[in-house]
Amino acid sequence: MLNNKQLGLIGETAVTLELLKRGLDVININCTYNNYQKADLICMNHENGKSTMIQVKTGTTNNILTGFVSELDGTIPFIEKSIIGPWIFVKTDKNNLSEFEFYILTKEEILELITSSNRWYVTGWNRQLKSKPIVGVNISWLKGEGEAATTAQSKIQHNEYKNSLGHNSLNRWDKIIDILKE
Repeated sequence: MLNNKQLGLIGETAVTLELLKRGLDVININCTYNNYQKADLICMNHENGKSTMIQVKTGTTNNILTGFVSELDGTIPFIEKSIIGPWIFVKTDKNNLSEFEFYILTKEEILELITSSNRWYVTGWNRQLKSKPIVGVNISWLKGEGEAATTAQSKIQHNEYKNSLGHNSLNRWDKIIDILKE
């Protein structure tokens, strides 16, 4: 059974291989700094010297944890300072760790998605939270989908979540390449 650190390393390695296939240079900064909290990889375009720091989040379920904890009012302390570059979510199957789905979001997209979905999760549900929730991102949200409130039961439980992303981020490697263009 894999622990979270091993699963994270598998995701970071899979992302590194995908970036290398696209002609980019990659350094895993977790190899030199024990779990740097704001990024996992530095990706560089060797032709023009541009670089970006990338955060990788890996999971085996449809809800991938972000590492953030929300306040009871839905705010996430220091989120603007903590997101410094694009994020790549890696979805894999715990029984088949050789197949991956990669969801790529720019810094602006991930900031908006995390804050809007968490605000909905904390305030759009018919419940009283008793503890600060751990913030996760659902794979359906990374695909640009929202969360309907169409059935009688879901209308009682929560309001509709309208996803601000507006597109599927699956395999959107062009977002990383665009950041590193001249």
